[in-house]
Amino acid sequence: MRHALNVSTNGEPVGSLGFEPGEDRYDFRYEDAWVARRDAFPLSPHIGLDGTAPGTGTLARFIGNLLPEGRALDVASIVYQISKDNIYGLIRMLGKEPVGALSFLASGEDAQPSAHASRGDTQMEAQMGDQGRRLVGEEELTERIRDRDTIPFPVWDKRVRLSIAGYQDKLQVLVEGSRLSLVDGSPLSSTHILKPESRNPGTPFMVANEHFCMTLAARMGLPAAPVTIRRIPEPILLIERFDRAVAHEAGNPERVAAVKRLHVIDGCQALDLPVSFKYERNFGNTTDVRTIREGASFEKLFALTPRFVTPAAARTFLTRWAVFQLLIGNSDAHGKNLSFFMQRGGLVPAPLYDLVSVNAYGEMVEQEMAMGYGDAFHLDEVTPFELACFAQRTGVQPRYLARELVRMAHAARSLAPELAQSELYVDAERGLLQTVAGFIVGQAERLSKMAPEVPKVDRKLL
Repeated sequence: MRHALNVSTNGEPVGSLGFEPGEDRYDFRYEDAWVARRDAFPLSPHIGLDGTAPGTGTLARFIGNLLPEGRALDVASIVYQISKDNIYGLIRMLGKEPVGALSFLASGEDAQPSAHASRGDTQMEAQMGDQGRRLVGEEELTERIRDRDTIPFPVWDKRVRLSIAGYQDKLQVLVEGSRLSLVDGSPLSSTHILKPESRNPGTPFMVANEHFCMTLAARMGLPAAPVTIRRIPEPILLIERFDRAVAHEAGNPERVAAVKRLHVIDGCQALDLPVSFKYERNFGNTTDVRTIREGASFEKLFALTPRFVTPAAARTFLTRWAVFQLLIGNSDAHGKNLSFFMQRGGLVPAPLYDLVSVNAYGEMVEQEMAMGYGDAFHLDEVTPFELACFAQRTGVQPRYLARELVRMAHAARSLAPELAQSELYVDAERGLLQTVAGFIVGQAERLSKMAPEVPKVDRKLL
């Protein structure tokens, strides 16, 4: 029996997603009225507006990349009694407000909360505000953060409130001044991602770490999503969503009138790769498979540049993103930690996110890099030769790479120590960030010394 979901964006029909479970086969058809619109966009570069049938498995991969990962996926599977492998069933339940502009709705369903979701739930009814706002007070949020081992953080009011990819605990919230609310995608959508502190004792002060790295990127001139820290008293990180355009009520900047969702796709969707291929060494790093590098890589990402609205700007963006990971020691910069706006004319780089100094946690966290620079998968393996190899494989001019290494290293070296002393950070957070800043200064000096040697590498040896 064929099943179908209506796909829409901001209330406008886009198309229909079909699924034939007996054959595990998906199909998608755009609405004629959508294709005729000047502002129409395709789901991805591999699901074109021209009506050509996507390649085998493309639709399944696209949808799978919209779903959460790790514990959040386990929770959704348990709450809705749907297998984690049943991506159609999961997107049917979680597809009202995934990342980007699309909503996946069953026939006859709209993006409003279903009636049965609140029936008989007096707590939820009492907390629902106008236009579907479900207020979350500081006391309740503090309690939920502390009780995460008992009550999974994505579950609120007996519903899974998370429909975005990733492993970390997080929540989609509407931020209006000091007020936080849960909303359902219509008439209002979330404006921020909320991340509480990590539960892993081996990775303390992740909120401060990510805030520091994101702020450093912005101060260095990289496009990065704005971030703030709130203390309730537990520290939480609020990341402003770049896939949302917010309009406020006239005369009241702390009251949201409307939220328009913007379509973005991550690196794996842009490459038509499954979520399991977000690391370049997609089968791991043991001796027998470490040379298999079929996952997301710098080479594959740079090969997308002809698909961008402005290829030269995209190449610059990707180069600076790659260099910044070396500076902060972020070994977990994988294919899903990069996103692009999807427009009719092609891709446009989206602001950066998930920037963390993984190096700060030493042996407590895997330090092998998600994507190799040349054949180097560890920071201490990066040499002028490997950087020259990186340049050749990505099509970046070695002299340009050398200039960017020096320029970004100089900026990081001058900005990181002062930022680590900011009054935004308290107590032991500052100790960690001073360690991070010291590492960045050391990396900056090391990369500055390497840079002049990169153009000197004989390309015949690469």
